[in-house]
Amino acid sequence: MYFPVVLLIPKGELRDLEPPERARAARIAVEHADGVPVIVGIGALRTRHVLEAAEDVQSAGAAGVLLAPVSYHPLTDDEVFGLFEDVAAGLSVPLVVYDNPRTTRFTFTDELYARLGRLPNVVSIKIPGVPAAPAAARARGGPRPRRPAPASSTCGTCCPPR
Repeated sequence: MYFPVVLLIPKGELRDLEPPERARAARIAVEHADGVPVIVGIGALRTRHVLEAAEDVQSAGAAGVLLAPVSYHPLTDDEVFGLFEDVAAGLSVPLVVYDNPRTTRFTFTDELYARLGRLPNVVSIKIPGVPAAPAAARARGGPRPRRPAPASSTCGTCCPPR
């Protein structure tokens, strides 16, 4: 069993690269992944730039895309849904919703998870880690979401919280 390669995440190198550099990084990762699926982050401030990045990484052969809402101002659920709706409509690869409130300053609601889970190509939601301490986990509200998304999608975390 293997795990996909994930690169250009929104809280890391994604924000430091220009579009041609991002496309090149995706191509190089796919070329050297030896058949392991590559998932590439495509976040940007403007929807047009997100759509362009989606085209670039699909052309590079990415197996999927990872998207977090990026903005300098607070976003509403409807604005975030609109971004994912626009991106999902133009994808030929799976889309992973990246919920990272520490980086994006946006908190997904269970209702938004449910709406996003019904979009075409949305296959997974990467949620923030649940604290290991039981009291802290309870204070956070328990593991979310409580299955508001369709059974065909997945939800999980890949890293414990800091």
